[in-house]
Amino acid sequence: MTASQAADTEGDDCVLQPGRNCWRIERAERAALLVDGERYFSAVHEALLNARHSIFIIGWDVDSRLDLLPGRRREAGDPPHRLGALLSHIARARPQLTIHILLWDYSMLFALERELLPALQLGWTMPAQVKLCLDDVLPLAASHHQKIVVVDDAVAFCGGLDLTIRRWDTSEHRIDNPDRVDPDGERYPPFHDMQMVVDGDAAKALAELARDRWERACGRPAAAVDPRGDPWPEAVQPDFRDSRIAIARTLPEVVGEPGVQEVETLYLDSIGKAERFIYAENQYLTADSVTDALIARMRERPDLEAVFVCPEAPGGWLESRSMGIGRARLAQRLEEAGVMDRIRIVHPVVSDGERNVSVMVHAKFMVIDDRLLRIGSSNLNNRSMGFDSECDLAIEATSEEESAIIAGLRRRQLSEHLGIAADRIEAEEEQAG
Repeated sequence: MTASQAADTEGDDCVLQPGRNCWRIERAERAALLVDGERYFSAVHEALLNARHSIFIIGWDVDSRLDLLPGRRREAGDPPHRLGALLSHIARARPQLTIHILLWDYSMLFALERELLPALQLGWTMPAQVKLCLDDVLPLAASHHQKIVVVDDAVAFCGGLDLTIRRWDTSEHRIDNPDRVDPDGERYPPFHDMQMVVDGDAAKALAELARDRWERACGRPAAAVDPRGDPWPEAVQPDFRDSRIAIARTLPEVVGEPGVQEVETLYLDSIGKAERFIYAENQYLTADSVTDALIARMRERPDLEAVFVCPEAPGGWLESRSMGIGRARLAQRLEEAGVMDRIRIVHPVVSDGERNVSVMVHAKFMVIDDRLLRIGSSNLNNRSMGFDSECDLAIEATSEEESAIIAGLRRRQLSEHLGIAADRIEAEEEQAG
């Protein structure tokens, strides 16, 4: 694919179509994939400290006790490592800065997983310019599942990671990492997820989305700021430069307003254009429409192959019962359709020589033909297609250079899960396809 062939991202051959399968496509001077909590949490810690005017934190969950830099020694005079103390420190140091925290007003089904009285921990104990809102503008039983952080309208993070506990891990996913503990000192299993960071107009668009969410939930607007300065975390090297970032959303139907199903449409459109392979990492694999699209495309393209990296078990007791059954049903449908011989559904395992432990895959990541890269909050389940709020970012290669970058990021993921070097994976692909 040449740059001239792909420059028009609204052409017939292109996947991304604003107004159909994405909200907008905006430029980012820099964009990077932040794989696993260690890299994301340290990057967001640095970006928050760089804030001068405005911070937005939107999440399914936000926990003030989160240690963003576990294992790092805090010297005298260093800013706090824990999220609540860090935000309080930043607010007191910069009285002109406003911090907005928008948290899903969660169901009691998840109460035992959450911080007790978040309004107290994140609201009453904070300086006045830290504003907390619990968002319940949703149909009954739906959730706000977007995970977005925006700093000064100039840098934004979006993906699968909430700023909450039991999410931090390194990409080694060691079985006995002493730093992988919750605030009560309890160890938790290896955890894999990722986030994307963007700047420029793409970040400004995510800021607009955040302000819209805030006004709908809280009934009052949050003033926009002119992006000034550069809060980009210095430790993060961009993977992409001067790239076009698509933003796709799911918004459920509420009284007086239709729903938005860009997330689902983008899944269906991108699968419908797959030629060689689909590589995906996702917590769930149960969406009926995605299964239909996958079966149809596999039948149309006899050489198409697909790999889905999922957790061995989806999560807690509720997820295991509902989503586990759904995944088994999906596999049965693929088998009955005669395409299962070209599909692998796998889960990563780490070993210390004596024990094998499964890694919890919480990522929402997809690469198609090294042409399209997608990362966000949406699961491959029916809820994410139209019931819960979601936000995904996507990059469609406009040159051979961008396609090579996407290929490198895909191989990086395979390298993490397989425990072998990415250059060996590249050599195997060149030899065997």
